[in-house]
Amino acid sequence: MTSWDDLRVFLAVARAGSASAAAQVLGVSQPTVSRRMAALVRELGVELFRKGARGLEPTAEGLRLRADAERVERDVLAALRALQGRDARPTGTVRLTAPEGLGITVIAPRLEAFRREHPGIDLVLAAESAVANLSRREADLALRFVRPRQRELVMRRLASVPFALYASARYLRAHPREPAAGLAAADDLVAPHESQAGSPEAAWLRANAPHLRVRVRVHTTLALRSALLAGAGVGLLPDYLGDHPELRRLGPAPVLHRDLFLVYHRAMRSAERLRAVARFVTACVDRSRS
Repeated sequence: MTSWDDLRVFLAVARAGSASAAAQVLGVSQPTVSRRMAALVRELGVELFRKGARGLEPTAEGLRLRADAERVERDVLAALRALQGRDARPTGTVRLTAPEGLGITVIAPRLEAFRREHPGIDLVLAAESAVANLSRREADLALRFVRPRQRELVMRRLASVPFALYASARYLRAHPREPAAGLAAADDLVAPHESQAGSPEAAWLRANAPHLRVRVRVHTTLALRSALLAGAGVGLLPDYLGDHPELRRLGPAPVLHRDLFLVYHRAMRSAERLRAVARFVTACVDRSRS
């Protein structure tokens, strides 16, 4: 009989597009995923996937099973959240997701202090550029620069993060300017990747530096800071990454601000371990701002 664990593996393959990518999500080996999927196909007697241009694509039967499996997933996760949300003990695992640069520079250095204060809580930090799906329990708590839209998610605005233009001392020796000057006509840019054309940083550069040459494009703010430190050009950084001895801020003030939100699922708001992590994250952000 098909179990929820079988459906969980099937959903991972359907979402990832391959057995190897699903294995990484599930934390198992690729042969294990392939073996489980073959057994599910034999049990159901229908083909669930076909090979397409972008990997494995669900067949018509696979699409119907995916819709049913996602309904089961929502029910299972809702039941688990209802139980965990009533847990008043400060124990258990909390998975926190945060933008890569913020997670590594603001949160990670203080994890040891959190562990000493809350030895019963296993706090796992995922510093990544991808936005985790809280409804699917890809994370329990999230720091985001994007306001969530789902009704089941609760958000709290933690800060308005300033972004400014930065360049390395090395770059500025080769491209001198007045101390309070911003962009120069001969500057090279380090900019977000084309896939992030909708970001506020990309929009600001399009509006204020349309004629400057882009020398490097990156997916993450940590990669952007590395390119700036290497002397590749001028770029926009949040203040928590611009605070580096080899970087210089250009111009007299930040050029834009982005709201930072703390987000979690409504059903988990009473769980003491989540409340403890939320207090910790808030303190980390406040300390970084000060």
